[in-house]
Amino acid sequence: MPQVKLTIASRLDAVPLLGHLVRALCLHAGLASLEANEVEVCVAEVVNNSIKHAYGGDPDHSVAVEVTLLATELTLDIWDSGKSEEPSKIHQDHRQAFSLDPEHPEDFPESGRGLAIIQQLMDSFEYTPGAERNRFRLTKRLKSG
Repeated sequence: MPQVKLTIASRLDAVPLLGHLVRALCLHAGLASLEANEVEVCVAEVVNNSIKHAYGGDPDHSVAVEVTLLATELTLDIWDSGKSEEPSKIHQDHRQAFSLDPEHPEDFPESGRGLAIIQQLMDSFEYTPGAERNRFRLTKRLKSG
């Protein structure tokens, strides 16, 4: 089971590079370009949330992403040691954020759609707070043959 661990400082300007590296790993795993882009977006959403919410924007911490390639799926575990969130808040259905009126984009909230995007694009996700570290797991199934 091949596994790669990437760690960045909890700085928003480090997230794009991390995203590019995750995208490259997704392509290597056999995901189509569109799927690799989707995974990159989801990882960036989770990492951005770790930096903004778990660490309150403090750049003196780290966020780690462990990418594991299995025969049937790609799992991405995003770890932080910041403030945890209530799992029920994370796991509720956030897809109503997509029911916005496209005729009135000025009414779109600037934030708050990340979990809806993750629910839409990933095959599954799971948030587990811990005493020392929090884990957000994203899973994308691989197409066979």
